[in-house]
Amino acid sequence: MTADPHAVQISVDGSCYPNEGRKSGYAGVGVYPDDPTEYQVVFQGFAESTINRMELSACIAAFDWIREEGIALRYSRVQIFSDSQYVVNGHLSAPFWQKTKWRTAAGRPIDNWELWKEFLAAKSKARIRIDICKVRNKSTQLLKRVDKLAKAAAKSHPRIDRGLVIGKIGRAKIQGTATMFPAANQVLVVRIVGSRTVGRTRENRFVFEVFDDKTSTYISKHFAYCTPVTGAQLHRQRGFRVRMNDNTDYPQILEVIEEVPLPKTERKKNQSAAQDIAAR
Repeated sequence: MTADPHAVQISVDGSCYPNEGRKSGYAGVGVYPDDPTEYQVVFQGFAESTINRMELSACIAAFDWIREEGIALRYSRVQIFSDSQYVVNGHLSAPFWQKTKWRTAAGRPIDNWELWKEFLAAKSKARIRIDICKVRNKSTQLLKRVDKLAKAAAKSHPRIDRGLVIGKIGRAKIQGTATMFPAANQVLVVRIVGSRTVGRTRENRFVFEVFDDKTSTYISKHFAYCTPVTGAQLHRQRGFRVRMNDNTDYPQILEVIEEVPLPKTERKKNQSAAQDIAAR
Protein backbone atom coordinates (compact mmCIF):
# COMPACT_ATOMS: atom_id res chain seq x y z
CA MET A 1 0.00 0.00 0.00
CA THR A 2 1.44 3.38 -1.02
CA ALA A 3 1.59 6.37 1.27
CA ASP A 4 -1.44 8.68 1.14
CA PRO A 5 -0.34 12.34 1.27
CA HIS A 6 -3.72 13.26 2.81
CA ALA A 7 -3.42 10.79 5.71
CA VAL A 8 -1.63 11.06 9.04
CA GLN A 9 1.31 8.68 8.71
CA ILE A 10 2.86 6.87 11.67
CA SER A 11 5.93 4.66 11.34
CA VAL A 12 6.40 2.19 14.20
CA ASP A 13 9.05 -0.33 15.13
CA GLY A 14 9.86 -2.76 17.92
CA SER A 15 13.18 -3.95 19.28
CA CYS A 16 14.41 -6.80 21.47
CA TYR A 17 17.84 -7.84 22.76
CA PRO A 18 17.62 -11.61 23.48
CA ASN A 19 21.23 -11.74 24.67
CA GLU A 20 20.70 -8.92 27.15
CA GLY A 21 17.89 -10.42 29.19
CA ARG A 22 15.37 -9.69 26.43
CA LYS A 23 15.44 -5.93 26.95
CA SER A 24 12.75 -4.64 24.63
CA GLY A 25 11.05 -1.49 23.46
CA TYR A 26 9.08 0.23 20.75
CA ALA A 27 8.85 3.67 19.17
CA GLY A 28 6.82 5.54 16.61
CA VAL A 29 7.15 8.73 14.60
CA GLY A 30 4.20 10.56 13.07
CA VAL A 31 3.88 13.03 10.20
CA TYR A 32 0.82 15.18 9.52
CA PRO A 33 -0.26 15.72 5.89
CA ASP A 34 0.01 19.51 6.28
CA ASP A 35 3.24 19.52 8.29
CA PRO A 36 6.53 17.88 7.19
CA THR A 37 7.84 17.87 10.77
CA GLU A 38 8.48 14.38 12.21
CA TYR A 39 7.00 14.00 15.68
CA GLN A 40 7.92 11.23 18.11
CA VAL A 41 4.50 9.94 19.17
CA VAL A 42 5.24 6.72 21.12
CA PHE A 43 8.31 5.52 22.99
CA GLN A 44 8.47 2.84 25.68
CA GLY A 45 10.96 0.31 27.02
CA PHE A 46 10.43 -2.98 28.85
CA ALA A 47 12.75 -4.92 31.12
CA GLU A 48 11.90 -8.13 29.26
CA SER A 49 9.67 -9.05 26.33
CA THR A 50 9.75 -10.39 22.75
CA ILE A 51 10.04 -8.75 19.35
CA ASN A 52 6.52 -9.77 18.28
CA ARG A 53 5.00 -8.31 21.43
CA MET A 54 6.89 -5.06 20.89
CA GLU A 55 5.82 -4.74 17.24
CA LEU A 56 2.21 -5.32 18.29
CA SER A 57 2.43 -3.03 21.31
CA ALA A 58 3.82 -0.23 19.12
CA CYS A 59 0.61 -0.31 17.07
CA ILE A 60 -1.57 -0.35 20.18
CA ALA A 61 0.30 2.66 21.57
CA ALA A 62 -0.15 4.45 18.23
CA PHE A 63 -3.91 3.77 18.35
CA ASP A 64 -4.06 5.24 21.86
CA TRP A 65 -2.15 8.31 20.69
CA ILE A 66 -4.57 8.77 17.77
CA ARG A 67 -7.52 8.71 20.18
CA GLU A 68 -5.90 10.97 22.81
CA GLU A 69 -4.86 13.55 20.19
CA GLY A 70 -8.34 13.66 18.63
CA ILE A 71 -6.98 12.88 15.18
CA ALA A 72 -10.44 11.80 14.00
CA LEU A 73 -11.71 15.37 14.51
CA ARG A 74 -9.25 16.79 11.99
CA TYR A 75 -8.44 14.00 9.54
CA SER A 76 -10.20 11.06 7.90
CA ARG A 77 -7.44 8.47 7.61
CA VAL A 78 -4.32 7.20 9.36
CA GLN A 79 -1.68 4.94 7.87
CA ILE A 80 0.57 2.96 10.19
CA PHE A 81 3.75 1.64 8.61
CA SER A 82 5.36 -1.47 10.11
CA ASP A 83 8.09 -3.85 8.93
CA SER A 84 6.61 -6.69 11.03
CA GLN A 85 5.13 -9.52 9.00
CA TYR A 86 3.63 -10.79 12.26
CA VAL A 87 1.57 -7.61 12.65
CA VAL A 88 0.76 -7.04 8.98
CA ASN A 89 -0.54 -10.59 8.49
CA GLY A 90 -2.04 -11.00 11.96
CA HIS A 91 -4.19 -7.86 11.97
CA LEU A 92 -6.24 -9.25 9.08
CA SER A 93 -6.96 -12.48 10.99
CA ALA A 94 -7.49 -10.93 14.44
CA PRO A 95 -11.24 -10.24 14.01
CA PHE A 96 -11.75 -13.90 13.07
CA TRP A 97 -9.64 -15.13 16.00
CA GLN A 98 -11.78 -13.03 18.34
CA LYS A 99 -14.96 -14.72 17.07
CA THR A 100 -13.40 -18.17 17.50
CA LYS A 101 -12.31 -17.44 21.09
CA TRP A 102 -8.71 -16.79 20.08
CA ARG A 103 -8.05 -19.91 18.11
CA THR A 104 -7.07 -20.43 14.49
CA ALA A 105 -9.41 -22.05 11.99
CA ALA A 106 -7.63 -25.33 12.81
CA GLY A 107 -8.24 -24.84 16.53
CA ARG A 108 -4.71 -23.94 17.61
CA PRO A 109 -4.45 -21.36 20.45
CA ILE A 110 -3.26 -17.90 19.46
CA ASP A 111 0.00 -16.56 20.86
CA ASN A 112 -0.26 -13.11 22.50
CA TRP A 113 -4.04 -13.30 22.32
CA GLU A 114 -4.49 -10.69 25.05
CA LEU A 115 -2.47 -8.17 23.04
CA TRP A 116 -4.46 -8.92 19.90
CA LYS A 117 -7.64 -8.34 21.90
CA GLU A 118 -6.25 -5.00 23.11
CA PHE A 119 -5.17 -4.22 19.53
CA LEU A 120 -8.74 -4.56 18.21
CA ALA A 121 -10.24 -2.59 21.09
CA ALA A 122 -7.74 0.29 20.80
CA LYS A 123 -8.17 0.47 17.03
CA SER A 124 -11.95 0.67 17.40
CA LYS A 125 -11.72 3.41 20.05
CA ALA A 126 -9.59 5.56 17.74
CA ARG A 127 -12.79 6.10 15.64
CA ILE A 128 -10.98 6.71 12.38
CA ARG A 129 -9.96 4.61 9.39
CA ILE A 130 -6.59 3.06 10.15
CA ASP A 131 -4.64 1.05 7.58
CA ILE A 132 -1.66 -1.11 8.52
CA CYS A 133 0.96 -0.97 5.77
CA LYS A 134 3.99 -3.22 5.27
CA VAL A 135 7.35 -1.53 4.67
CA ARG A 136 10.85 -2.84 4.16
CA ASN A 137 13.01 -2.42 7.26
CA LYS A 138 15.17 0.74 7.22
CA SER A 139 14.23 1.50 3.62
CA THR A 140 13.97 5.26 4.30
CA GLN A 141 15.69 7.75 6.57
CA LEU A 142 12.51 7.98 8.67
CA LEU A 143 12.42 4.21 9.18
CA LYS A 144 16.09 4.27 10.16
CA ARG A 145 15.27 6.91 12.75
CA VAL A 146 12.37 4.88 14.13
CA ASP A 147 14.60 1.80 14.32
CA LYS A 148 17.16 3.71 16.38
CA LEU A 149 14.45 5.07 18.65
CA ALA A 150 13.05 1.57 19.26
CA LYS A 151 16.52 0.32 20.17
CA ALA A 152 16.99 3.28 22.50
CA ALA A 153 13.61 2.56 24.09
CA ALA A 154 14.69 -1.02 24.77
CA LYS A 155 17.53 0.30 26.92
CA SER A 156 15.59 2.92 28.84
CA HIS A 157 12.42 3.50 30.86
CA PRO A 158 11.88 -0.18 31.65
CA ARG A 159 8.38 -1.32 32.43
CA ILE A 160 7.26 -4.84 33.26
CA ASP A 161 5.46 -6.67 30.47
CA ARG A 162 2.74 -8.26 32.59
CA GLY A 163 1.45 -10.45 29.77
CA LEU A 164 4.83 -11.94 28.85
CA VAL A 165 5.00 -15.75 28.74
CA ILE A 166 8.50 -16.97 27.88
CA GLY A 167 8.44 -20.59 29.02
CA LYS A 168 11.46 -22.80 29.54
CA ILE A 169 14.04 -23.51 26.86
CA GLY A 170 16.78 -26.14 26.90
CA ARG A 171 19.72 -26.90 24.64
CA ALA A 172 18.71 -28.55 21.37
CA LYS A 173 20.68 -31.22 19.51
CA ILE A 174 19.25 -30.06 16.18
CA GLN A 175 19.80 -26.45 15.11
CA GLY A 176 17.17 -24.37 13.36
CA THR A 177 13.53 -23.53 13.92
CA ALA A 178 11.06 -26.17 15.07
CA THR A 179 8.27 -26.95 12.60
CA MET A 180 4.73 -28.08 13.32
CA PHE A 181 4.71 -31.86 13.75
CA PRO A 182 2.91 -33.83 10.97
CA ALA A 183 0.66 -35.74 13.37
CA ALA A 184 -0.82 -39.02 12.08
CA ASN A 185 -1.50 -41.20 15.15
CA GLN A 186 2.19 -41.97 15.57
CA VAL A 187 3.82 -43.41 18.65
CA LEU A 188 7.31 -41.95 18.89
CA VAL A 189 10.15 -41.14 21.24
CA VAL A 190 10.77 -37.45 21.84
CA ARG A 191 13.32 -35.41 23.74
CA ILE A 192 11.74 -32.30 25.24
CA VAL A 193 13.62 -29.09 24.40
CA GLY A 194 11.27 -26.30 25.51
CA SER A 195 7.79 -25.55 26.78
CA ARG A 196 5.44 -22.64 27.43
CA THR A 197 1.76 -21.94 27.91
CA VAL A 198 -0.33 -20.41 25.13
CA GLY A 199 -3.87 -19.17 24.59
CA ARG A 200 -6.75 -18.34 26.90
CA THR A 201 -6.92 -21.91 28.23
CA ARG A 202 -3.16 -21.98 28.89
CA GLU A 203 -2.43 -25.05 26.83
CA ASN A 204 1.12 -26.35 26.75
CA ARG A 205 3.22 -25.92 23.61
CA PHE A 206 6.23 -28.22 23.58
CA VAL A 207 9.26 -28.12 21.31
CA PHE A 208 10.80 -31.56 20.99
CA GLU A 209 13.29 -33.59 18.97
CA VAL A 210 12.26 -36.94 17.52
CA PHE A 211 14.61 -39.78 18.50
CA ASP A 212 15.12 -42.79 16.20
CA ASP A 213 15.60 -45.96 18.28
CA LYS A 214 17.13 -47.89 15.38
CA THR A 215 19.90 -45.43 14.55
CA SER A 216 20.09 -43.87 18.05
CA THR A 217 20.01 -40.39 16.52
CA TYR A 218 17.81 -37.30 16.63
CA ILE A 219 16.17 -36.86 13.24
CA SER A 220 13.94 -33.77 13.39
CA LYS A 221 12.71 -30.91 15.59
CA HIS A 222 9.04 -29.98 15.91
CA PHE A 223 6.40 -28.46 18.15
CA ALA A 224 2.99 -29.73 19.25
CA TYR A 225 0.35 -28.95 21.88
CA CYS A 226 -1.15 -30.78 24.83
CA THR A 227 -3.36 -30.23 27.86
CA PRO A 228 -1.79 -29.00 31.11
CA VAL A 229 -2.47 -32.43 32.64
CA THR A 230 -0.48 -34.21 29.92
CA GLY A 231 2.16 -31.50 29.90
CA ALA A 232 2.83 -31.97 33.62
CA GLN A 233 4.31 -35.39 32.78
CA LEU A 234 6.85 -34.00 30.30
CA HIS A 235 10.18 -32.53 31.42
CA ARG A 236 12.97 -30.83 29.54
CA GLN A 237 16.10 -32.75 28.53
CA ARG A 238 14.37 -36.08 29.09
CA GLY A 239 12.96 -38.67 26.71
CA PHE A 240 9.40 -39.92 26.49
CA ARG A 241 7.41 -42.28 24.35
CA VAL A 242 4.24 -40.44 23.38
CA ARG A 243 1.13 -40.94 21.27
CA MET A 244 0.10 -38.21 18.85
CA ASN A 245 -3.29 -37.28 17.41
CA ASP A 246 -4.04 -37.35 13.67
CA ASN A 247 -4.47 -33.62 12.93
CA THR A 248 -1.62 -32.11 10.91
CA ASP A 249 -3.07 -28.62 11.40
CA TYR A 250 -3.29 -28.97 15.17
CA PRO A 251 -0.79 -31.61 16.37
CA GLN A 252 -1.32 -32.73 19.95
CA ILE A 253 0.40 -35.11 22.34
CA LEU A 254 -2.51 -37.22 23.53
CA GLU A 255 -0.71 -39.58 25.89
CA VAL A 256 2.62 -40.02 27.61
CA ILE A 257 3.18 -43.77 27.49
CA GLU A 258 6.49 -44.00 29.35
CA GLU A 259 9.75 -42.26 30.06
CA VAL A 260 12.59 -43.50 27.87
CA PRO A 261 16.32 -43.29 28.71
CA LEU A 262 18.28 -41.44 26.06
CA PRO A 263 21.99 -41.82 25.25
CA LYS A 264 24.33 -39.49 27.08
CA THR A 265 25.81 -36.60 25.15
CA GLU A 266 29.44 -36.71 24.08
CA ARG A 267 30.18 -33.92 26.55
CA LYS A 268 28.89 -35.97 29.45
CA LYS A 269 30.78 -39.03 28.23
CA ASN A 270 34.01 -37.03 28.06
CA GLN A 271 33.39 -35.59 31.53
CA SER A 272 32.81 -39.09 32.92
CA ALA A 273 35.98 -40.37 31.27
CA ALA A 274 37.99 -37.49 32.68
CA GLN A 275 36.60 -38.13 36.13
CA ASP A 276 37.50 -41.83 35.87
CA ILE A 277 41.09 -40.98 34.91
CA ALA A 278 41.38 -38.44 37.72
CA ALA A 279 40.13 -41.00 40.23
CA ARG A 280 42.84 -43.55 39.32
